[in-house]
Amino acid sequence: MSAAIFPEKMFNRHTKIIATLGPATDAPGVLDALIAAGMDCARLNCSHGTHEDLRRRAREVRAAAARASRPVGVLFDLQGPKLRLSGEAVPCSVQAGEVVTFTCTADDVGERRVPVDFPEFPRLVTERSEIVVGDGVPRLVVESVGPGEVVARAMSAGELVPRKGINVTYARPELPAITDKDLRDLALAAELDADFVALSFVRSAADIEQLRARLDEYGRRGRTIAKIEKIEAYEHLDEIIAVADGVMVARGDYGVEAGVSRVPLMQKDTIYRATQAGKLVITATQMLESMIQAPEPTRAEATDVANAVIDGTSAVMLSAETSVGQYPVEAVRAMSQLAEAAEEAPVIHGRAQAGIRDTPAGAVMHAAVELAEELGAAALLVPTSGGGSPRACAKYRHRQPIIALPHSEEVANQLALEWGVYPQTMDVSGSVDDLIERALLTAKELAGFASGTRVVITAGQRTGTTGATNLIMVRDIP
Repeated sequence: MSAAIFPEKMFNRHTKIIATLGPATDAPGVLDALIAAGMDCARLNCSHGTHEDLRRRAREVRAAAARASRPVGVLFDLQGPKLRLSGEAVPCSVQAGEVVTFTCTADDVGERRVPVDFPEFPRLVTERSEIVVGDGVPRLVVESVGPGEVVARAMSAGELVPRKGINVTYARPELPAITDKDLRDLALAAELDADFVALSFVRSAADIEQLRARLDEYGRRGRTIAKIEKIEAYEHLDEIIAVADGVMVARGDYGVEAGVSRVPLMQKDTIYRATQAGKLVITATQMLESMIQAPEPTRAEATDVANAVIDGTSAVMLSAETSVGQYPVEAVRAMSQLAEAAEEAPVIHGRAQAGIRDTPAGAVMHAAVELAEELGAAALLVPTSGGGSPRACAKYRHRQPIIALPHSEEVANQLALEWGVYPQTMDVSGSVDDLIERALLTAKELAGFASGTRVVITAGQRTGTTGATNLIMVRDIP
């Protein structure tokens, strides 16, 4: 028998890790080292790099995953609608209390008349809006909206410089949810069979429904991720969770829009609500920011990661730390160690509460999770067609690893991001007895279980059929 693909020690970390690819990960051997250090999913940020860069990196991830004999997800992160000050803007400093006029043309430009690179800007802004420049300063409150211009008063001091990004709170839906650039990037994601597609600046459930429709047009079943980074998104969180396959707590732009002080409770609430709904939830932005230039994280960063893990996040994400940082492999390794240590907490707070299950299969999966914990089983084995059964187990955040046994590599890659789920492909079986024996032998090879190790296994009388799970068994590894 070959060596275990997932050594038993790897089951000690249930929280998954996403690493953003970039120039720092392009050198030969780095992707293999990232996977060995604990990367479960690679993020391709469509805001940076050419299509050829994205295509090459996606293919290199697939090759590295094949070498490691492990499922590794690929996440395409769409840029979304991005507002910027015009290149014709005159650089100036703004003090609190000063009035600035934002215009939609480059005519009559001055230090307090600033053009925006969006011709419909006055239609976008409401009198309830705030205009936030750069990473949060200056922040201006809208005083009036007139033909061709928006008058706003600064609440904090800051710099206005050409091409600087801006955010508008409580904006009218004038900006498209999916831009022309996003459509081109989405076509590439479909071409490369991306496992996840994240949509930036989501405002409502309709935005995610539009993304799903576009993916369906390409005949792709990539999982949709809604990035929660706008005030409107958080206000419509339950509706967004209902239609998305997962959400990302995108703390950077949300902190810009709502203010940094609003980020911690938003994060905790989003993790909780997503977990209760059985949806994937990713926590992102500046988690180990110091490791862009330092070989180990700060104590505050360690605490930040631990809090997200204890709250029950499915995955934690590294951005610049791995894409352009000096220590990409060390950052993944540190994240893995921090998550593993944090999971020693007596309670993972985000675990879904037992309640009314909406399907018989859901009730069966809850019973299987409870049985595995009560017996102290080494693992819960879940043969699956579409991945729904392992996801139904993951939301309870129990300690027993969930060995998911899908039929396709696509489902295996998507399950690689689910909390406590360790996927490995397995052929479709012709009978329940054959399914059980295949599952036991696959789990033995995957995890290196010794003969006689006790596991709990689920099955369905119609093998290879979605939603047909109706059996639970206690078996020993042969």
